[in-house]
Amino acid sequence: MKTRLNQGFTLIELLVVITIIAILASLAVPTFNVIQDKANQMKGTNNCRQIIMAMKAYAADNSGAYPDNRPGQQPQTSNDAFRFLLVDNILQDERIFGCPASPFIPDGNIGIAPSYTEAVMPGENHWSMTRGQTDSSSAIMPLVFENPVNPGWPPTWNADVAGQLQPGRTWRGGKIIIGLNDNSVSVEKLESPQGASVGPKQLGNGGLNIFTQASQSQQLLNVGTAN
Repeated sequence: MKTRLNQGFTLIELLVVITIIAILASLAVPTFNVIQDKANQMKGTNNCRQIIMAMKAYAADNSGAYPDNRPGQQPQTSNDAFRFLLVDNILQDERIFGCPASPFIPDGNIGIAPSYTEAVMPGENHWSMTRGQTDSSSAIMPLVFENPVNPGWPPTWNADVAGQLQPGRTWRGGKIIIGLNDNSVSVEKLESPQGASVGPKQLGNGGLNIFTQASQSQQLLNVGTAN
């Protein structure tokens, strides 16, 4: 009689092993996606915080104004405003204007002084900003945040393309990164994890959200696109 060692695995046993491996792999994929999202959100949060810190440094040299209020120049996009942070030597690298899972990718080429015309070109900046704020504006005012699909007030995002390389996308679960004027940055849930134009989640029963609690009406500078 043959022993089990001599017999080896039967076809059924191999299929059972393969099935178990497949089940374990399917269970691991969602966990990996969650971990990857958290890591990418952390990178995005760090970039957002660095942008706000650079804007604060700019404001300290410009009577409290942020770069969208540059005398004699009116930026039409957040790209234009952020470029002044390099022109004034507050930043030397444009890569903080990127974010994981974004269609907007800085290429690292900022051009040459003094104008740095290659810096933060259309398609190289992920972040929008609220226009007309100063470093003494409300501490809870959203200042820098992920580019929306609709730049009204409050802005909205496209949760139906969550995690995809699309303008105005959210993270999985309908989340976005928002940085406030007090330097705090957080990942915030929107009103719904689905929908092509989803606004911020309401705070309590008053109908306000993280944007409208700071001000009922503001204007945004959205990102510049390559198209």
